[in-house]
Amino acid sequence: MGTLKTWRKAYGALKDQTKVGLAHVNSDFADLDVAIVKATNHVECPPKDRHLRKILIATSAIRPRADVAYCIHALSRRLSKTHNWT
Repeated sequence: MGTLKTWRKAYGALKDQTKVGLAHVNSDFADLDVAIVKATNHVECPPKDRHLRKILIATSAIRPRADVAYCIHALSRRLSKTHNWT
């Protein structure tokens, strides 16, 4: 039987995959939501450049203010809800 830490990692990974699936279906900003989930997932390695690039492009000065606000809100919501990153 695995330890509690292993269980938490598996549960976090399962929740991440569920979030990605829901973002594909339920979001007007599906690509951005998927990039945010994948850039802030529970895996202990740096996020892929393409996910970071998508987030940086969404927050650039040339984007509409509503898109930037959505990205910042989605990032802050994701970071505030996740309590265990390991």
